[in-house]
Amino acid sequence: MRRRKGFTLIELMIVVVIIGILAALAIPRFLAASKKAKVSEARTMLKQILESAETYYQENGVFPPTHTFNDASTKNTSWTAETGLIVDRPTGYPRFSYEITTGGTAGFEAIAYCNNSYDKSLADVSTVTCSQQGTFTGGTW
Repeated sequence: MRRRKGFTLIELMIVVVIIGILAALAIPRFLAASKKAKVSEARTMLKQILESAETYYQENGVFPPTHTFNDASTKNTSWTAETGLIVDRPTGYPRFSYEITTGGTAGFEAIAYCNNSYDKSLADVSTVTCSQQGTFTGGTW
């Protein structure tokens, strides 16, 4: 009797099932890590806005006026900064909309919100806020 080389159908099905189980375990962890990285990017941008606003205050004696840097509702790379406010835009398409919410001599708050973001994976992420003192709130899901 000749022995055939190769795998049986049962062996192949077992391998496919094992790969499916591993993927079912790995994909949710990957998605959570991806969302965490996006929120971290928003916090980094808010920190940069905070530092730029402090520089603006030192140079002009007032905080920058209320200003929106971008609109993340569509994939766009538009980024506008107030004159004298130097803030580099995020790489790629911004997933959050960034803005300074108050100005004048009373200080400010910088926020990043994603309630209208084109990136639907962020739909359940709360607004990230950075106070003038550098304290972050939000960014949870």
